Formats: sequence, structure tokens, C-alpha cells
Amino acid sequence: MKRKKQFILLGIIAVSLLAACGKKTEQAPTGQTQAEEAVDFNMVSEQTEYEGFTQEKITEKAVSREALFSGYAAALQDTYENFRLPDAVTISPTAIYKQVEIVQESGFTENAEEILRMFLGDELSEQLEFSDYSEMRNQATLVIDSDEEKVYCAVKDCGFVSVIKPSGYEIGFGGNLEIVDIVHVDRGEPLSQSYALMDGEESIGEAVAYIEEWMNQNWAIWEPDFTYRVKTVEVRRYGDNYIYDFDVEKLFKGIPLDDSFGGTGMAVVHGYLEVKYIGSTISIRMCNRNSIDVFTNGTGILRVQSTKEEEDGWLSLSDCTHMLEQLFSEYVIYEISDIEMQYVLCPDYDSVRELGSYSYNSPGLRVLAKPVWCFVMDVPEEKLLNEDGSFTAGYQKHYIDVDMRTGEVWLELE
Repeated sequence: MKRKKQFILLGIIAVSLLAACGKKTEQAPTGQTQAEEAVDFNMVSEQTEYEGFTQEKITEKAVSREALFSGYAAALQDTYENFRLPDAVTISPTAIYKQVEIVQESGFTENAEEILRMFLGDELSEQLEFSDYSEMRNQATLVIDSDEEKVYCAVKDCGFVSVIKPSGYEIGFGGNLEIVDIVHVDRGEPLSQSYALMDGEESIGEAVAYIEEWMNQNWAIWEPDFTYRVKTVEVRRYGDNYIYDFDVEKLFKGIPLDDSFGGTGMAVVHGYLEVKYIGSTISIRMCNRNSIDVFTNGTGILRVQSTKEEEDGWLSLSDCTHMLEQLFSEYVIYEISDIEMQYVLCPDYDSVRELGSYSYNSPGLRVLAKPVWCFVMDVPEEKLLNEDGSFTAGYQKHYIDVDMRTGEVWLELE
């Protein structure tokens, strides 16, 4: 009997922690609840089969952890009917686990003053005072929004942090600035090109080095279980100058946590919004040389609680690709730009349901990280262009994730 697998289609939905048009992610709250927001909450799921891959065959083909690490390079040279894989990928894990149990931070607002000093320094921080927005946010939330000092800072108990310094206040989080270049640092693309920032010219390579050093020396104080690296740099035009936007990923033992939050499945359960999968990307905007002018960690701070190891029973990249061929049209060629090992983050809402009010960023939320092969498809450039030929702001990638243990597939293709 052929084994049936769950096949979940995750439609792109209008949820992003970086406001596309607004300046701040945590501006004055409204009375609207999550359940009332105009969002498409439907999750489409169906049962499908891998032709020729019965449960017995999948078990038979499963490889050891050592073979998983060493065999992916050969899989890139294999022949597939409707998939074109890249010639090379960069995968450098030091360990992989069948499951990582993570807990979201709680009680983090007690560090709000220290967060402020980290970004603004002592002198300016002493002039500012947090306001309490806890009642409106369903968790302890402290906010500073000063037009006079041109500072914005929000800190939640779950470890969510959002900061705008005076140097970035007029720009803020706005995503509607023209993109003139996208550099995939994680793919080894050249970083030597330079652009004129607000206070002078700096190469992308110099800026990336600064951000990574700062993150691994400073932010690692708050999330010591991970290392940090820049994944993508978007160069945006701002007047006669440019700014750099960095997507910074967290890695656990050399494997990144999933970063595709914003296009994940959603549902309303008992009146509460439940996101199927969450991401972990940290977003940084650099307006001046070697400066973090706008910062947000997106969801919250994560703490690794435990790991589960397994030597055998892993699905190889080659077998996962051949299984995917059974799910996709044979008349279309799918050009894969990159392949990664990742951990998909699955919230366990039962762990916080008793709070009476919960969400994907509830303090103390239990999150299970599951290892996947992540197939990345870049959106064709012509689909990212405005009528004037400039890049749009928005998604530049689509994702196909295949669970390395079960073969379950998650898609983000819309």
C-alpha cells in the first residue's frame, strides 16, 4: 500500500511584521482583535501520494546522519525530470537533530532599559521614558514613540524588540522604497559593490561584516543558543542616496531556522489566530555607515530547551527531490535557485492556551523545530518590476520544504 502524506498549500497572506507602508511595526494600537482582522485564514490541505515511494521504500531508502551530510553534493548532479537543481549549494552543519524543543522568552520587558541603551547609548536613553501598552497588547509591552527625540522603541515580554534610532526615524520600517539591487550573501555572491549611504560610501561586504560582528557579539547576549549571519541584502534608493536592508538568520549548530514567516498557513481557533509555522528572521536597516538605524527581531527571543538525536532514518536530498517530482506537473520545469537544510518552527498552542489570550508570540510558547530540506525558487525578475522598471518591495523567493524524517511537504508558491 502506498503511504499517504499530508500536502499543505500555504498561500501568501498579508501578514508581515515589517509594515509595508507604515513607519513603525508597533504604532498606536487599535481596538481590533486578531480574529476580526481582514485576513484570509484558510489553510488548504489535501492527501496525496508519492508514486513509487511506499512507506516500506521510504524506510528502506532512509540514510544515516553521516550519509545525509556527505551525500547532498552528489544529489545535485543527479537527473530529475522536472527539477533543475543548482550546481552547488553551501551547507555546513555541525550537528542535526530530529527535533529541537524551543521556548519563547517570557518576562523580557524587565530588560527594556538595557535594550534602549544598547541601541541609543546612555545619554539619549536617560531622556526617554517608556509608556505601558500592556493592556492593549495582551502581554506586557513597553513603548517609546518620541517625535521630539525621533526615537521609537517597543519591547514585549516575549522578547519582541523594535527600535528606530534618530538617524533612521524619517525612513523607519517603510518598505515602499525602490530596490535597486538584491545580493544573496548566503550563496556567495560578490559583495564588493559600494553605494553612497547617508553619510558616505560603504561596500556591501564591509556592511555585512559589521552587522555579523555586532549580532554575534551583542545580540547573542539575549539569544546565546544561536549564531547569526546575513542572508540577503536589499539595496534601496532613498533620495539621492541608498540604504541597506539586511535579513539576518539564526543558526543552530550551523543550520538556519526557517525565515519565511509572513506567507504561512493560518486559522482562527476558538477566536484566536493560530499561525501554522513561524519564522525567525531579524531585519536591520542601515542608513549610515556601520550603523544599525532600524532593528526588529520579528517575533521574539527563543531559548533551546532540549534536543532529540537520531543516527538513522534520514531522507536524502536525492530521494526527496524524486518524491517531489510526483507532486508537480511534468510539463513544467522548476528552476531551484538554492537548497538548504533548515528547521521549520511549529508552535504548540496547547502550551499557552490556558492563558486565555494567546498568539504566535505569546510569552512561554513552546515551539518544535523540525529539520527539512528547503528548496528555494527565486521569483523571476520580471514579476518584481514596477511599470517604471524599478523593483517592487515584497517577496523575492518561493519555498518548498520536505521533512527529512517523514517526507511531509509544505509549499509557499503563491
